[in-house]
Amino acid sequence: MSADKVELKECRLFLLRYVPDLVRDEFLNIGLFLYSQADNYLNCLLTDDFRRIKRFHPPADLDFLRELQEHFEQQIDEHEKDLEGLLREMQESYSNMLQLSEPRPCLLRDPQAEIERLFDRYVGPRVSGPLPLDTRLRLKHRMTDAFRRGGLLAHPRFEKRISASQWTEPGDPFTFDYGYQPNGHMKLIHALTLEHGPKVNVDAVKGLAFTLERVCKRESAELTAVVDNYAAAQDEKALYCQRLLEEHRVLIQPIAGIETFAQSVRRELQM
Repeated sequence: MSADKVELKECRLFLLRYVPDLVRDEFLNIGLFLYSQADNYLNCLLTDDFRRIKRFHPPADLDFLRELQEHFEQQIDEHEKDLEGLLREMQESYSNMLQLSEPRPCLLRDPQAEIERLFDRYVGPRVSGPLPLDTRLRLKHRMTDAFRRGGLLAHPRFEKRISASQWTEPGDPFTFDYGYQPNGHMKLIHALTLEHGPKVNVDAVKGLAFTLERVCKRESAELTAVVDNYAAAQDEKALYCQRLLEEHRVLIQPIAGIETFAQSVRRELQM
């Protein structure tokens, strides 16, 4: 398909504003949210230029502001089934120090690829550059982007957001990111942070292993965990999580090789 025929997607851009004095109504743009209904995509990007914030408001609580990026990413991940609802909730609840602007419509070819350009325009470049792939949401977006480029997301047998409750019991909230069935054998795919010990969510790893164990009692299933990287030799917490996954026969796929992995899935689906 030629460049001029690439489909443009309707997106909505929301600016996150820091408003320390409601009476004066002066604000500083400190981040943005970008939403694409067509892709069920919501992402956020916040500034790390805290010197600029200090100049704007010297008493600013920088520790609080530093935690916002991961806080919002966690909210997005937890509300994946209702991103519209999350946006409405944020618009209604953020009316004091943090405020969300009215949505700005925009047409984009690839929201994930263009969020940094929009951030530079409306907020300003990040001091430390692009965010590292050390949270689940960032890993999942990178993984999804590779699957989209590989044409997997449009394939009828490549499923998205697969509920574990069909194999475990009604009410189980766990959802696998992706899955497909070559020759009737269920293959599940799920993003998971592993490399950086302080950010490794041990409970999430245990929950994934436990859920897979229950699934396998009802279904011949295989799980690949797409991770930031293999655990470092000196990182005991991450090594423990990696051993736990291996003991439950979870295959580990570092994100650096996701393009090759996507191609292997294409071959299995005979694409």
